[in-house]
Amino acid sequence: MFRFLFNKKKLNNAAHNIFSIIIEHSRVIDFYENYSVEDSLDGRFDLMSVHMAIVMEKLDHHKNFKDVPEFKRILQEIMFDNLDLTLREIGVGDLGVGKKIKVMAEAFYGRMIAYQNLFSSENKDEMSNTLKRNLYREKTINEDILKKMVSYIYQQYELIIKQDIEKILDGHIEFKLPSN
Repeated sequence: MFRFLFNKKKLNNAAHNIFSIIIEHSRVIDFYENYSVEDSLDGRFDLMSVHMAIVMEKLDHHKNFKDVPEFKRILQEIMFDNLDLTLREIGVGDLGVGKKIKVMAEAFYGRMIAYQNLFSSENKDEMSNTLKRNLYREKTINEDILKKMVSYIYQQYELIIKQDIEKILDGHIEFKLPSN
């Protein structure tokens, strides 16, 4: 029994660490200055969603590996707890938080599915369209910047897919910084 509790705490700590790394990476200033991502709650949410989708895809590749399903569940709970806290910190009232989280959950899962369907295909045109719709929210975006973001995402995907699942389950993951 105690082993189960220890393992759950270990997975919880590791998932918190992975989520912290995702958030830290999603706040890298280059995305907002050189990749034209809007520096707003929506822009940060969308950038976090891209990185979470990559990590979730990695976890899906190892879904039969011990602890991966539980780790994945915990990571998603942490993400939604964080979104809940963020909404409360910016002044959304208790009654409005649930509704906003529901909208954000639908948006996140829709984006995650869209991105995951494109990771292995490397369909750059379709990824561009998906990013225009989700990350850039239909705003006009310079094609060179869009190509740079598409390239970044596929490079990031390749990097994460090659990482050791056991290290990820221990809370260690490495993201590549965006290039200027």
